[in-house]
Amino acid sequence: MVVESEKQVMVTNDIVGDVVQILLREAGELANLGFDKPSHFLHVVGVDDVGLWVAHPGYAIARVNDEDGKPLPADEQIHTMVDANFLIRWEQIATIVHFPNREGFNFPSPFEKHIGFVVPTEEAEGEEKGS
Repeated sequence: MVVESEKQVMVTNDIVGDVVQILLREAGELANLGFDKPSHFLHVVGVDDVGLWVAHPGYAIARVNDEDGKPLPADEQIHTMVDANFLIRWEQIATIVHFPNREGFNFPSPFEKHIGFVVPTEEAEGEEKGS
């Protein structure tokens, strides 16, 4: 029998700092961020009225124009990987799965599974086109 004082009440703020599984209603809106499927394990860094803020390690920023605003040739473009956070709006989320007290799902702990996104590379895009 569970004593009333021992019951845990889950609130959304409890997932900040943890890895959760987020199931999206439709991944298409976030495809440019690397969402290739509706389910992802993500590190939650914040919660607000608009949605969940999640970490996006290794976000690629490309400099594709010169100082005059003219497009650079592909071999002169500069790609930089940075850590970023982005917002997933509440209406985009079907459900959130939280894993309380599970090792590796509460930061800062080592996490064995890849966290993040599949971002298509030019090589992968070329392979798909050539297939």
